[in-house]
Amino acid sequence: MDSSSNITIRLLEGTDLPKIPAFFSGLSETSRNFYHPYAFDDGAIQLIAKEIKNDDCAHIGAFSDQKMVGHIWYRGRNSYPVLGIGVIDNFQNMGIGRRLMQEIEITAQQHGKLGLSLTCYMENYHAIRVYSKQGYRLVGRNNNDTQFRMIRCFADQQSSFSIRGIYASDVPWNLTPLTTDTWSLEDWKWYIELLNAAGCNLLKIYIWSTQYYHPDEPSLGCNSWRYPVWHDALEYAQVMGMETHVGFSTGTVPPSIWLRFPQFRAEDINYTGITLCWQRGKEQILPFQDYLIDTFADVTDSFVLWFADPGACICSNCQDYFKVMMNAFYILSDRIDGRTNITLCPWWVESIEDGRLGFSSHPNLRHQLATEIPDGSKVIIRSTEHKTIDIMREHGLTPLPLSFCLGLEGGFESNNILPEPKFRQIDQWLEASFESKHEASLAYRLTPYTQYSSDYYFFNRQLYPTKSRNSILIELGDFICNPRNQKELGDSATCFASAMESLDKWWYDRHRPNLDDAVHQLRNLPEPHHAVTGLSDAATVLHYLVDKSADLSIEKLTEELHLKMSVMPIFRGLTLDHLWSKRAQTFLQPHIQSWVERL
Repeated sequence: MDSSSNITIRLLEGTDLPKIPAFFSGLSETSRNFYHPYAFDDGAIQLIAKEIKNDDCAHIGAFSDQKMVGHIWYRGRNSYPVLGIGVIDNFQNMGIGRRLMQEIEITAQQHGKLGLSLTCYMENYHAIRVYSKQGYRLVGRNNNDTQFRMIRCFADQQSSFSIRGIYASDVPWNLTPLTTDTWSLEDWKWYIELLNAAGCNLLKIYIWSTQYYHPDEPSLGCNSWRYPVWHDALEYAQVMGMETHVGFSTGTVPPSIWLRFPQFRAEDINYTGITLCWQRGKEQILPFQDYLIDTFADVTDSFVLWFADPGACICSNCQDYFKVMMNAFYILSDRIDGRTNITLCPWWVESIEDGRLGFSSHPNLRHQLATEIPDGSKVIIRSTEHKTIDIMREHGLTPLPLSFCLGLEGGFESNNILPEPKFRQIDQWLEASFESKHEASLAYRLTPYTQYSSDYYFFNRQLYPTKSRNSILIELGDFICNPRNQKELGDSATCFASAMESLDKWWYDRHRPNLDDAVHQLRNLPEPHHAVTGLSDAATVLHYLVDKSADLSIEKLTEELHLKMSVMPIFRGLTLDHLWSKRAQTFLQPHIQSWVERL
């Protein structure tokens, strides 16, 4: 009994059967439509009467003053029986559904079930969010694309990684549709669904100052489309059970503002044209951050405040950088005003403490900072700063180690475009993370459409460290190539898995037949999803580079590859966004040069 809500949750008994018709009557037409497939008649009651005596089934009710107000059940002899749930409309949004789901999971585990499965209408965001928060993950869709198929694996809760996060880089790389800064809401939904299926439960985006929007600044009108897309993408991520984080730097402004106020410009150590001194220029900085906070506060679980990157001022007013950090933290906390949480990202904090990168020495900075951050808060730390991670833990904080194992920056951006699964590197990362006793992950991703096999493998391995690579890849193949579980496409998942294995082996040993096999299998997948088509096209470009790079000059190779890539939608940003072919080739050539040097 829960005294606060006066709701009792228990197994149904024979004496409860007369209460079921009133329960059916309490469900609105909308609730009945979502509570599908189900019949609300005497036949359904007779079936329940039989199943409450059957060990392969379970029926649990929620009762208020002896009235049945909720019902959850599973039926099926297999390891993942089918679940159904309903709560009468007057008792919804009271946490009853969550309690019913928790109770039936206990019952299912007591009966040796490995998990539960269900279907949910794709427009039923409320239910999807409840299921996802409870640990249900997508595995596909029904035959007519109206419902998601979802599964709850009880083994998921045994993962050492309670937080499994992706930092989907929205930095303006402008490579449509390779980089997420160019994405539509449909692109985001595709990726968020894949992340949910993989086991990811945190999505972070960062808003670069050149992407800022404010209705009072005419020069930023070109960015007006971005905020609604990001807002709806973050909302969809929350529907899919993910924590959402929106990051921004405390000292950056749009270039137009930087040009307008030369007297407030930062003595910047890394970037030119986007950073003002916080101490002198906060009145010019804050309007853009206020608008950002107002726009995203309802769809983000935390704003991530970045310090020292991108951009940091080292002028005389900023010599005490700890004071700068705390001043920004408290001012922005007031602006956020409890609408959501705050996560700090003190980038380069070890270097600042040691007086490197142009900063004055700040002895004991990390301990000072950790003392100021509220207990239990998350803090994003570079994964290589092991001592900093330990310090944050000592102070009762939850470090999120940000690693670049999935994608690189710093001059290596082009290397993200060619498809490279990185399964071995992920295995090594996982082993090192176990040794370091990490309880959270946050990985950087630049180009999801050519690297999503790595993302799926990365998160699924955190859920199942002993699961074979092949079985993980087959699950991904089913999700991408055969989401409706069609018998005629039964071999597609195995072919996809084999192609990814061959591609990974080629990067490891450069044995040419492995690359041939990967490209052949990707090209021959039946009725491919556009994500498979893009991956196949990217692998084809890789194959061509391996074939021709030794025989052709960089100019000739660029010319020929431009012709091939311009008909591939995945490479629009590298080709068709530059309509004049000579300009396009000029833009493309440095990328090809980078690829050739790597190969």
